[in-house]
Amino acid sequence: MDKETLYKLNKWHEEDEFQKIVDEISLMVEEEMDYDVISHLVRALNNLKRYEEAIEKLLSVEEEGKNDFYWHFELGYAYYYLERFDEAKYEFEAAWELDQNDEDTMRFIGFCKEKLQEAAGLKQENFDPELYTEEQLKVVERHIERRIGHYGRVFHEIVSPDIHVDIAIVDPDSDHNYYTLVTMGMGAHRMTVPPNFEGENFDRAELVICLPPDWPINSNSDMWFWPVKWLKVMARLPGEQNTWLAWGHTVSNNEPFAENTKLSGMIVSNMTDFDEGADKCILPNGECINFYQIIPLYREEIEFKVSHSKDELIHMLDGIDPVVDLNRPSQCISESKKKFAIPSEDIKPVLSDWYGPLGCKATDRIMVDGEKIGYMYREEPDPEMPDSGWRFLAGDESDEYLNDPLNIGIYSLNTICNYDPDIIPLLHAPYGTAYFRDETGKLRKRTI
Repeated sequence: MDKETLYKLNKWHEEDEFQKIVDEISLMVEEEMDYDVISHLVRALNNLKRYEEAIEKLLSVEEEGKNDFYWHFELGYAYYYLERFDEAKYEFEAAWELDQNDEDTMRFIGFCKEKLQEAAGLKQENFDPELYTEEQLKVVERHIERRIGHYGRVFHEIVSPDIHVDIAIVDPDSDHNYYTLVTMGMGAHRMTVPPNFEGENFDRAELVICLPPDWPINSNSDMWFWPVKWLKVMARLPGEQNTWLAWGHTVSNNEPFAENTKLSGMIVSNMTDFDEGADKCILPNGECINFYQIIPLYREEIEFKVSHSKDELIHMLDGIDPVVDLNRPSQCISESKKKFAIPSEDIKPVLSDWYGPLGCKATDRIMVDGEKIGYMYREEPDPEMPDSGWRFLAGDESDEYLNDPLNIGIYSLNTICNYDPDIIPLLHAPYGTAYFRDETGKLRKRTI
């Protein structure tokens, strides 16, 4: 596949223009239909919910895909939404063997297990889950009653393979005019915390989510049941992935939670709008269970955390209503909403001699205002991120301007080269290098 076609396909995927991808590939001759092209096609077909076609294309390149994480994931994804859960579980487990850092894969494995258990009518005696002792459970129940609210109903879990997660339902009242859903059982499992947090009481937790008073709390429809489902998914995630959840952690979904919202991820936050002490429950042996609130996020808000930091995301979310609002405004100004100096359709593939990560950061003084690059530097990035390390500024930005993360965006190096081709010969400079534009207009090297 040539670079220009690859650029178009990736661009359309980012813009959710999946039909354009299918149409473009349909015009290719058979000789052009290599593994990479079919991979792009399958991803588009799955997003268009054309799962049977996706499976057919994937199986046509089975030999090439058997050691490819994405081949197994996309096949599992198609099987899952066709309700072929046994086959889906097999493919997701194969994908997990190839990449054990992908949270989406482990989550889908959990979804498949739940569906298969439902279909098989499995009974609780087949499992030996981690449970609170009777004394511990009474303490947790009393804590919820005293610190969060009286709960008259509980969504009881019928089959519990690993931990037993019931959901307590606190109805709206004069103090809190919203439903409060609280897990009971997640804290029976001690999470695996990093060594530097051991002994600081971060290994037990329960989760809370708040829903508006008109939420159809008894509905089993996907449009309304997803908060309960996600409380259970996140409660099990630490045990399934041998990890932990705490303040600032985020979990993303591949797609919106339901057809009536674009929310598609969660952040673990501190408890808000509750009495002091609601966030900590002390067990008889002195151990602490942390109660965290989970708040739904948009995709661009989770991407903002990845490109900036959890502290900046938390700061940006400060002040939003912790009660779920299916249509709340995103706290991020999406890059697609900015009026760029060069329209996206005018960006050309001008960067040819580059084989590393393409990610970089640039300020709106360049991307929106159209200023020339006045200062650029390269820092060593996180090796797990697709980041080149390059940062681009006009050079006249104030500290206040730079401290506002909404004035900085993540872009492809190729895009930046369209704005200022002068940088192309300089991009292979090592980490720790900087260039500034002198009074003659030339970029001069400076070591940082």
